[in-house]
Amino acid sequence: MPTAKVRCPEFLPGFTWINTQRPLSVAKDLRGRVAVLDFWTYCCINCMHVLPVLQRIEERFAKDPVVVIGVHSAKFTSEKDPQNIRRAVQRYGIVHPVLVDAEHDIWERFAVHGWPTLVLVDAAGYVRETISGEMDEPTLAAKIETYLAEGRDKKILARGPLDVVPDPDTDRTFLRFPGKVHVSKDRLFIADSGHNRLVVADLDGRVQAIVGEGGAGAHDGPAPEASFHNPQGIVSDEQNLFVADAGNHLLRGVDLGTLEVTTLAGTGRKGEGPGPFDPAAPKSVSLRSPWGLLRIGRQILIAMAGSHQIWVYDIDKHLLGPWAGSGREDHVDGPVAEAALAQPSGLALAGRYILIADSEISSVRVIDLEDSTIKTIVGRGLFDFGDEVGPAEDVLLQHPLDVAVGDGTIYVADSYNNKIKAIAFGSMNTRTIFGDGDPKTIYEPGGLGVAGDTVFIADTNNHRILRGDARTGTLEEITLSGE
Repeated sequence: MPTAKVRCPEFLPGFTWINTQRPLSVAKDLRGRVAVLDFWTYCCINCMHVLPVLQRIEERFAKDPVVVIGVHSAKFTSEKDPQNIRRAVQRYGIVHPVLVDAEHDIWERFAVHGWPTLVLVDAAGYVRETISGEMDEPTLAAKIETYLAEGRDKKILARGPLDVVPDPDTDRTFLRFPGKVHVSKDRLFIADSGHNRLVVADLDGRVQAIVGEGGAGAHDGPAPEASFHNPQGIVSDEQNLFVADAGNHLLRGVDLGTLEVTTLAGTGRKGEGPGPFDPAAPKSVSLRSPWGLLRIGRQILIAMAGSHQIWVYDIDKHLLGPWAGSGREDHVDGPVAEAALAQPSGLALAGRYILIADSEISSVRVIDLEDSTIKTIVGRGLFDFGDEVGPAEDVLLQHPLDVAVGDGTIYVADSYNNKIKAIAFGSMNTRTIFGDGDPKTIYEPGGLGVAGDTVFIADTNNHRILRGDARTGTLEEITLSGE
């Protein structure tokens, strides 16, 4: 919405900055430049959708006096930690300066009310517009062009862009921010999300194949030529591996015999709403951040994080469509079409129940296949989170990203608590089985796989895969070899 012309508030002193060697100043650094302030938090799928738009804006106006600044205003407790934010900045490939607004001080100075919000500041230092929600590149670029033209007419534009240098990224690991893992018989499949590829290994870590050439893209074809963008959920049948290609908003397939990659569903463009589409033409349907996958027979269930729903893809009939969740981001139990989810990110099957890691409401939900209803195992609401174990009614999680099922146990990647929790069938009591909260042990785990008493963990921010013994609680890193 348009904003009455007011001076842009100055940034407060004493705050942590990322991707700049010095704190920035509105008076010194923004004056003469058109500024886009992105109020975001790294858990938020809508904020993730804005980041590629901002990247294209930065590329488009690379030689102009335009500056993008992220203002990271945390939702979860874990998101207040500058080190965690640095990891997220690296994971998302953010190169613009980011101000750590842990206690919402800057948020309140700019009267922001939700994530994401863009605040546009003209070259004269006035706030011109505050935009809540996602923004498309053409609309944002047109606004920036208008403010540049005004500054040019007034002869107040700075000579060029702001001279800032991103923080160095020193990680040189074989895996980079692995997202999900999948175990099938004697094979371990890893979504090497930060490298935009898939790794196939045996259960001891001997690498058998790499699918994807490593650069972000959406190319089909043989393994060395194919490409992905932030692949997440993976699941297999006897012939194929199915991949939630989250950054491309696609469902991909990999022939396990030839390692040929094909696109099964999605257009490559982010879906913008529940508009009409042809379920029999899945490649004409725009998806919205598919994140977790589960195969039940000849159907693939998709945790569509960006639309807060569970979708279904029929492998044989090539049909696609939403199944569970109204599309409203909330915590509401009830019939599958009416219930509300909030950024579902992982799926698992336990008998008649489909388990959901419902990350933004820090909950584990289930779809009861007998009565087609969504129910809650643990969790409460959008702003109810913590680190509590015990009876189901007492349990608090913090942004869980995956679930898996073992013998009598539901395993939960309690990501922002840096722990793996175990919920016992029957009593539904929860305990911590792996991790002590120290990032050196487990750091924002994003994926789980189970084989017998062994739990495979994508230790995302530590760039590695861990193997946990459910009987003893011991952890060891799987050394990937033969790559």
